[in-house]
Amino acid sequence: MTEDTEFLGFFRMRGLIVLLLLMGPPLRAGSIVDLRQGSLGELAAKAAAGDEICIVTLGGSITQKADGHSRMIPDWFQQRFPSAKVTSHNAGLSSTCSHSGAFRLRKHVLDRKPDLLVVEFSVNDDQDARHPYDEAVKGMEGIVRHAHSDNVPVLMILFVNDHLLKAAQSGKAASSVRAHLAVADHYGVPTVNVPQALARAIEEGRMDWKAYGGVHPNRDGYRFVCDYVNQAAAQLLKRPARIRTILPSRLKMTSFVGGSWREPAGATYSPGWQVGKADRRLLVAGGFRKDYQSYPMAVASEPGASLTLDFEGTAVGAFLLAGPDAGQVEVRVDGGKPRIVDLYHDPYSRGLHYPRTRIFADGLERGRHTLSLKVLSSHHPKSKGTACALLYFAVND
Repeated sequence: MTEDTEFLGFFRMRGLIVLLLLMGPPLRAGSIVDLRQGSLGELAAKAAAGDEICIVTLGGSITQKADGHSRMIPDWFQQRFPSAKVTSHNAGLSSTCSHSGAFRLRKHVLDRKPDLLVVEFSVNDDQDARHPYDEAVKGMEGIVRHAHSDNVPVLMILFVNDHLLKAAQSGKAASSVRAHLAVADHYGVPTVNVPQALARAIEEGRMDWKAYGGVHPNRDGYRFVCDYVNQAAAQLLKRPARIRTILPSRLKMTSFVGGSWREPAGATYSPGWQVGKADRRLLVAGGFRKDYQSYPMAVASEPGASLTLDFEGTAVGAFLLAGPDAGQVEVRVDGGKPRIVDLYHDPYSRGLHYPRTRIFADGLERGRHTLSLKVLSSHHPKSKGTACALLYFAVND
């Protein structure tokens, strides 16, 4: 090699290094399985000793589907540890997003003392809630940090819809995927990136969107996902048990890391409200899912009906049913500036009493506060009424 060739090679290499620095680090979204600092060492020890282990799956309708990953993952653990008793709980709730997951985490997940939480909300944060990046972070960080504070390991699956798939195929990651991966990076949570997996499988001719089953995978689609999940779990089981450490600083100070549900009976109501159990007779227009038949509910449709709720925390909202007659409410915290919140969710409210979490106020000072809520006579142009149907208040303690 001549000196001139070496000289040119040096500058080419230096140029490549500069280009890579300008481009920044490679996107984490390119990884299908990323174990990070995760470990299932504690679960492995319990299972090997023949003890009972509990696995909870949390998410939307993709999780709620009875014969999907919520069944396949516990079945895999039972096959791997035949002497252990593997119990599982499906905490999937159709149409719900990571915000709802953060506020119902204590009631639906942590009170069951799980040895593993498997969570997914990438699809619903994208297409149902339509959360921007920061809001998707607030919900998922609330779930992960709250779980880790209870020493519960988390495995995150990022499922896929056509929008998330197209982004992956173009070499990018959609907002909800980027947000959830940012949380996973920050807290060392293992992930299975289904948009990347499916994009690669399609490129290689091993799978296509129809064979996968679409937004709600068919059995082959769930098996496709669970093959990656099992691959991750097998490696995580070999790792030493985690030593509980101090949690890192929050990605967002307003994340819902202490979320919980409050019974509607704890508020004070003016005339015009009915407080009791969720009742189909009170929700006439639109479909009503049987999931909510046992839920408490406070409902009013008369403009001027009001309530007050004393709470302690930094955020307050409600988990509610927003049907074809969902209206608008005026909310104030501590008598401050009013804010109008539209409960109707277009297009999902058109034919269904759609479950959603609406945040009325966040970023509040720590301490005690009072929420005031009043039903207004105004409503969304596509709504047919002024109803407010609260199932739980959502408080970030």
